[in-house]
Parts: sequence; structure tokens; C-alpha cells
Amino acid sequence: MISRMIAVMVLLANLAHAQSHTPEISFLVTREGEFVLTDARADLPVSSALVWAVITDYEGYPRFISSMHESKVISRSPEGSVVEQKGHFSFMFFSRGIEARLVVSEFPPDLIVTRAIEGDFEVMNGRYELRQLGNSTRLSYSGRLVPKFSLPPLFGLSIARFILLRNFREMVDEILRRDAEARRVIRADG
Repeated sequence: MISRMIAVMVLLANLAHAQSHTPEISFLVTREGEFVLTDARADLPVSSALVWAVITDYEGYPRFISSMHESKVISRSPEGSVVEQKGHFSFMFFSRGIEARLVVSEFPPDLIVTRAIEGDFEVMNGRYELRQLGNSTRLSYSGRLVPKFSLPPLFGLSIARFILLRNFREMVDEILRRDAEARRVIRADG
């Protein structure tokens, strides 16, 4: 009985410690006419090189973004990479499969610009910016999208907010996971 209580106390302490190190995410989704606009930001206690590595791991997205089932680089050129993505999302009573083909232009070490050229969006533009802040990196994302499908009138913005925030949070979680993994390897080798 005492060992169970100790185990529960250790688990709760670890959970509190993990939550205290979870960076705050600033996230806003608004509607401007037909456009859904997204602005997101998180200050992460990691190097900008690590943030860059996760954001540009296009083919790895399905491993850490739960709504994405497929993401593959179709071609690469000096103008950018063409990335094809397929996924599915659900929110309460609304469920939808999504496909998009994007041109992704990288401007190392701090800017990635995306633009949909085919798929389920009339417009889907995004911009990731990285800024080194001492020992941390500020990851900012801004996006504009107009889906070809209609979102429910009363809940459309809530659905977009839920899905976009979850995707951004899962990307942040992957960055932190890779950082923790790298630190464990360094400690084990040291």
C-alpha cells in the first residue's frame, strides 16, 4: 500500500514537472470574409536547428500529427518542394478527409513558406518563422485558408480552431520530445 502511494506521488510529481516545462502557446483563429486566419506562437527552450529539423520533416508528419495519414515529397527544385498530404479530421459531428498538394519554399535558417496548388482548399498559405531568443527559439506560424468544402455555419470557426491548434501543439510536442531524447542520449553517453 505504501509503495503504491509513493508510486502515485512520484507520478504526480513527474506530471507536475512536465506541465511546468510545457511552453505556453499563443493561438488565434479568426475569420475575415471567406478567409480563416491563423496566428500561432510558442517560445521553445530548444535550438532553432531542432525546430527547423522538425518543421522540414515533411514525410515524418504522420508520425506526430494525428490528423495526417500521409505526407510525401513529390519533387524538389530551387523554387521549393512539392509536398502531397492526406489526412482526416473529426470534431463532434463533423468529419472530413483532406488532401492538399503544397509548394514549400525554405529560406534557411528561419523561414518556410507554403502554398496549396491542388486539393481541398481554394487558398491555403502558411508561413513559419523561427527567431533565436537566447537559449530559446520563438516559433511563429501564420496562415490563411479557404476550404473548397463548407464548414458548419455555427461551429465552423470552432472546428478550424480545434484542428489547427491540435496540429500546432502536436508539432511543438514533437520538437520537445526530440529535444528530450537528444538530452537523454547525451546524458547516457556522458
